Parts: sequence; C-alpha cells; structure tokens
Amino acid sequence: MARMLSVKSAEITGRKAEDVLGGFRFENGQTFGDLRNAVGEDGEWSGDVTCATAEGRPLQLDIRARMLTDSSGQKLAIIMVARDVTRERSLERQVVYSQQMELVENISIGIAHEFKNLLTVIMAYASLLQDQAHDQPFQKDVAKVLEAAQAANELTSRLLAVTRHTPPRLENVDIHDVINDVTAVLRKTLPRTINLFVPQKSALPKVHTDPPVLYRAILNLCLNARDAMPDGGNLSIETDLSRVEAEDLSQWPDRSPGTYITLSITDTGTGMTPEVKSRIFDPFFTTKKGGTGLGLSVVQHTIRALGGWVTVYAEPNLGACFRLYIPTAKEESPPVVLEEGAPAATIPGGTERVLVVDDDPLALSITQRLLQKSGYSVRTASGGEEAIHIYKQHGSEIDLILLDVVMPYVNGEEVYREVLKMNPDVKILVVSGFTPKTAERLLKVSGAIFLSKPFSRAQLAHAVREILDAKVAK
Repeated sequence: MARMLSVKSAEITGRKAEDVLGGFRFENGQTFGDLRNAVGEDGEWSGDVTCATAEGRPLQLDIRARMLTDSSGQKLAIIMVARDVTRERSLERQVVYSQQMELVENISIGIAHEFKNLLTVIMAYASLLQDQAHDQPFQKDVAKVLEAAQAANELTSRLLAVTRHTPPRLENVDIHDVINDVTAVLRKTLPRTINLFVPQKSALPKVHTDPPVLYRAILNLCLNARDAMPDGGNLSIETDLSRVEAEDLSQWPDRSPGTYITLSITDTGTGMTPEVKSRIFDPFFTTKKGGTGLGLSVVQHTIRALGGWVTVYAEPNLGACFRLYIPTAKEESPPVVLEEGAPAATIPGGTERVLVVDDDPLALSITQRLLQKSGYSVRTASGGEEAIHIYKQHGSEIDLILLDVVMPYVNGEEVYREVLKMNPDVKILVVSGFTPKTAERLLKVSGAIFLSKPFSRAQLAHAVREILDAKVAK
C-alpha cells in the first residue's frame, strides 16, 4: 500500500484504516463509513476508489474487504486487499469510448452524406443565381443564402471532426497566434461581468497542429466557461512548457513521454460534480438545455488526434480547469496553404464530355447543369451499376468521370476498378462530403483529384479543368 501511494511504510504502519482511506473518493459517492457498515452487515465489500499519490499522480484502486471472525462468529477485524488498477481502468475507458465513437461515426456518416448533398444543391443553385444577380435587388439575399450554407457546412464539419473523417492539415505554429485569434473574438463577445486574463509565456516551442481545428477546440472550451459563469467571474487562458515522463502517463498509456505545451483554460464558475466530470467527454452527454453533447467530445478527439490529451480539474461551485497537453513540434515545416477554390470571377469551361455519377438525384441534376453552363457535354448515371453500363457502351466518348464515393450497391471504388479494366488512362474526379476509408483507398490507387462537397460552381469548374488538362502518367 505504501508503494502504491508513494509514501514510506512508516507513514501508514499502525494507523487506522479510516485515517488512511478516509480522504479517498469511493465510487457511487460512498465513503469509508459506508464500506465499514457494508462489511459489518454483509461480511464483505468491493469497489473502486480514487485518490492521488504523495506526488500528486492520480491513482485508482480496486479494494476488496472482508470481515474476519473467530470460530464463534465474533467479529475481530476487517481485512482489506487493494490493487492498483489505474492503467487497467484507463484501458477499459478507452475501449468504451471507442465503442461510443464507433456509434457516433456510423450516425454521422449517414447524416453528413445526406446533409452535404443537400448543401451542394443549395450552394450550386445559389451560385447560379449569383451569376445573374449583378445590380439586382436580391443580390444581397443570394449572398446571405451562400453565407448560411457555408455556416451549415461548418456545422457538419464539426460533426465529422468527431469521427476522424476530416484528417488534420498539420503545420508548425506558435500556439499564441491561435490563442490571440480566439481572444480577439472573446473580447467582443464576452459579457462585461467576465474578466479575461491571457498571460503569455515567451519563447515557447511551436506545436505541430491544424490551426483552425485547435482554434475551434479552444474557443469551444472558452464558451463553455462563459456559460458556467452566468453571474460573471474570471476566465484565464495560460500556456506553459511541461516535461512528461512515462510514470505520469498511467491514465494515458497510449501517449508518449516528451515535451508538451500545456494550455490551461480556467474559470470561476459553477464547476461540476464528480458524476458529471466522469462523463463530460461522452458523446451526446450534456448538462445544457438544448445542447448537443458533441462539443467536448470534439475537443478531446481533436487533441488526441494531435498526439495529446485533456485533463479536467473541477469541484462543485469552485470552477473548472481544462488543461490541454499538445506535443511540441519536432522540426520546422512550411505552412500549409489550403486551396479553397478560385474566385468566381474566373470560371473556366470546356467542350469535353463528362460522365457524372451520383445516387442523389438533386446533386446529380445540379452538377449536370453547372457543367453544361460551363460548356461541357454531360451524361449522368444515378448509381455505380448504371455508370459501369454507360462506360461499357460509350467509354470512347467520355473524357472524364465525376464520381461520387458513397453509393449503395456499387460504390465509387468498385466503379473505378471496373472502368480501369476498360481504360487504364481514365480520368476521375472523386467527389464526396468527407474522405472515409473507401475514398482514401480510391484516391491512393487512382491518383484522382478530390473535390469536397459542398462545392461552388467555381470550385467544380477549376477541379474539372485541372484534371482534364493534366497529362496522363505513363
């Protein structure tokens, strides 16, 4: 017991069990007194308790207690056996979390696929209206439609962020640059009753991260902190440099020792009970009226995808502190420039022949219309089986296949493999609302260009022109 608690044997030898275990937190809100009463009535007790070692490291113990009696049944003493199950329980929680994420993944795939198809249609028709809206009274209205569609796309991206379907675009950045972007928003939106403190440590190493994704994670935690202080309070965002050793990772056995930037977001709000604290990262768990329960799941998943983890310190009515551990960058890398599509003012066209394959009739129709408006000759297929049939009959008349990935019965990858047998030089533009494993495999084997739904007319036109103008690799 002394070794598990990181104390000397002399410090606990001869002491009453209640003195040693009295400060421990028992599962289900029980106390040492409950243990003693249960053993007295039932003869035994078993359960988990959590505490901290003398060094402050979290410790979880499996305790089993039995009443020792003599031959006449006279109660003599309580015998207890404690086993360190910190790593074991952490692995169990990871398994449960993985199962929950698999459920969320299956739900989000279906929702995102349908939703992004609808957004594609909305944005495409709005783009067509925008082309005709110059100096028209409804020009600003069309711009608002496009703005709302982009916001809806961002919401869908948040859902997909929970499920690993939006791979991070990593670069080495100064974490304070990301924090400054967050605080610029907070200073405009926080109520005057909340004081914001952002002390910054100088000369911290850079972190290897996806800046927009990290920005959303930090902003999400700050907005949660704001909501926890309806009557006002203090919100601080602080950074530090920490060296993490192997013995510090008992609760995160899949993480690696090393140097981490710690980002602490602390509030003086309502805090949380142990029961709430134990579930805050569960998908769909929320204490907010009208909340989705996805915000903190996204935060945890975001930081884990970056190689770090999140710890929480909270007590009822005493505020909360979320601490993000983010690995420092190992080497410098150039910033990643994200191509979001060329401006609508220069929309290229052509006269080539395109086969559009999509199981969604609305997406199929508007994509055909956008391509025809740019001058292309277009055939359509409402599924993979029909696409293969059309290519068998008219493959020599088709210069490009615009191929949706997620389709029932015959998916995009299966279409590509069949078409490839007929024409090894076939040109493919892969289209999807996300990049699941099927799309990743297809992109790898085909060398095709990927276009994410929803897309504007300009983005579609430039992607089509890019792949048509590319030389076929020999």
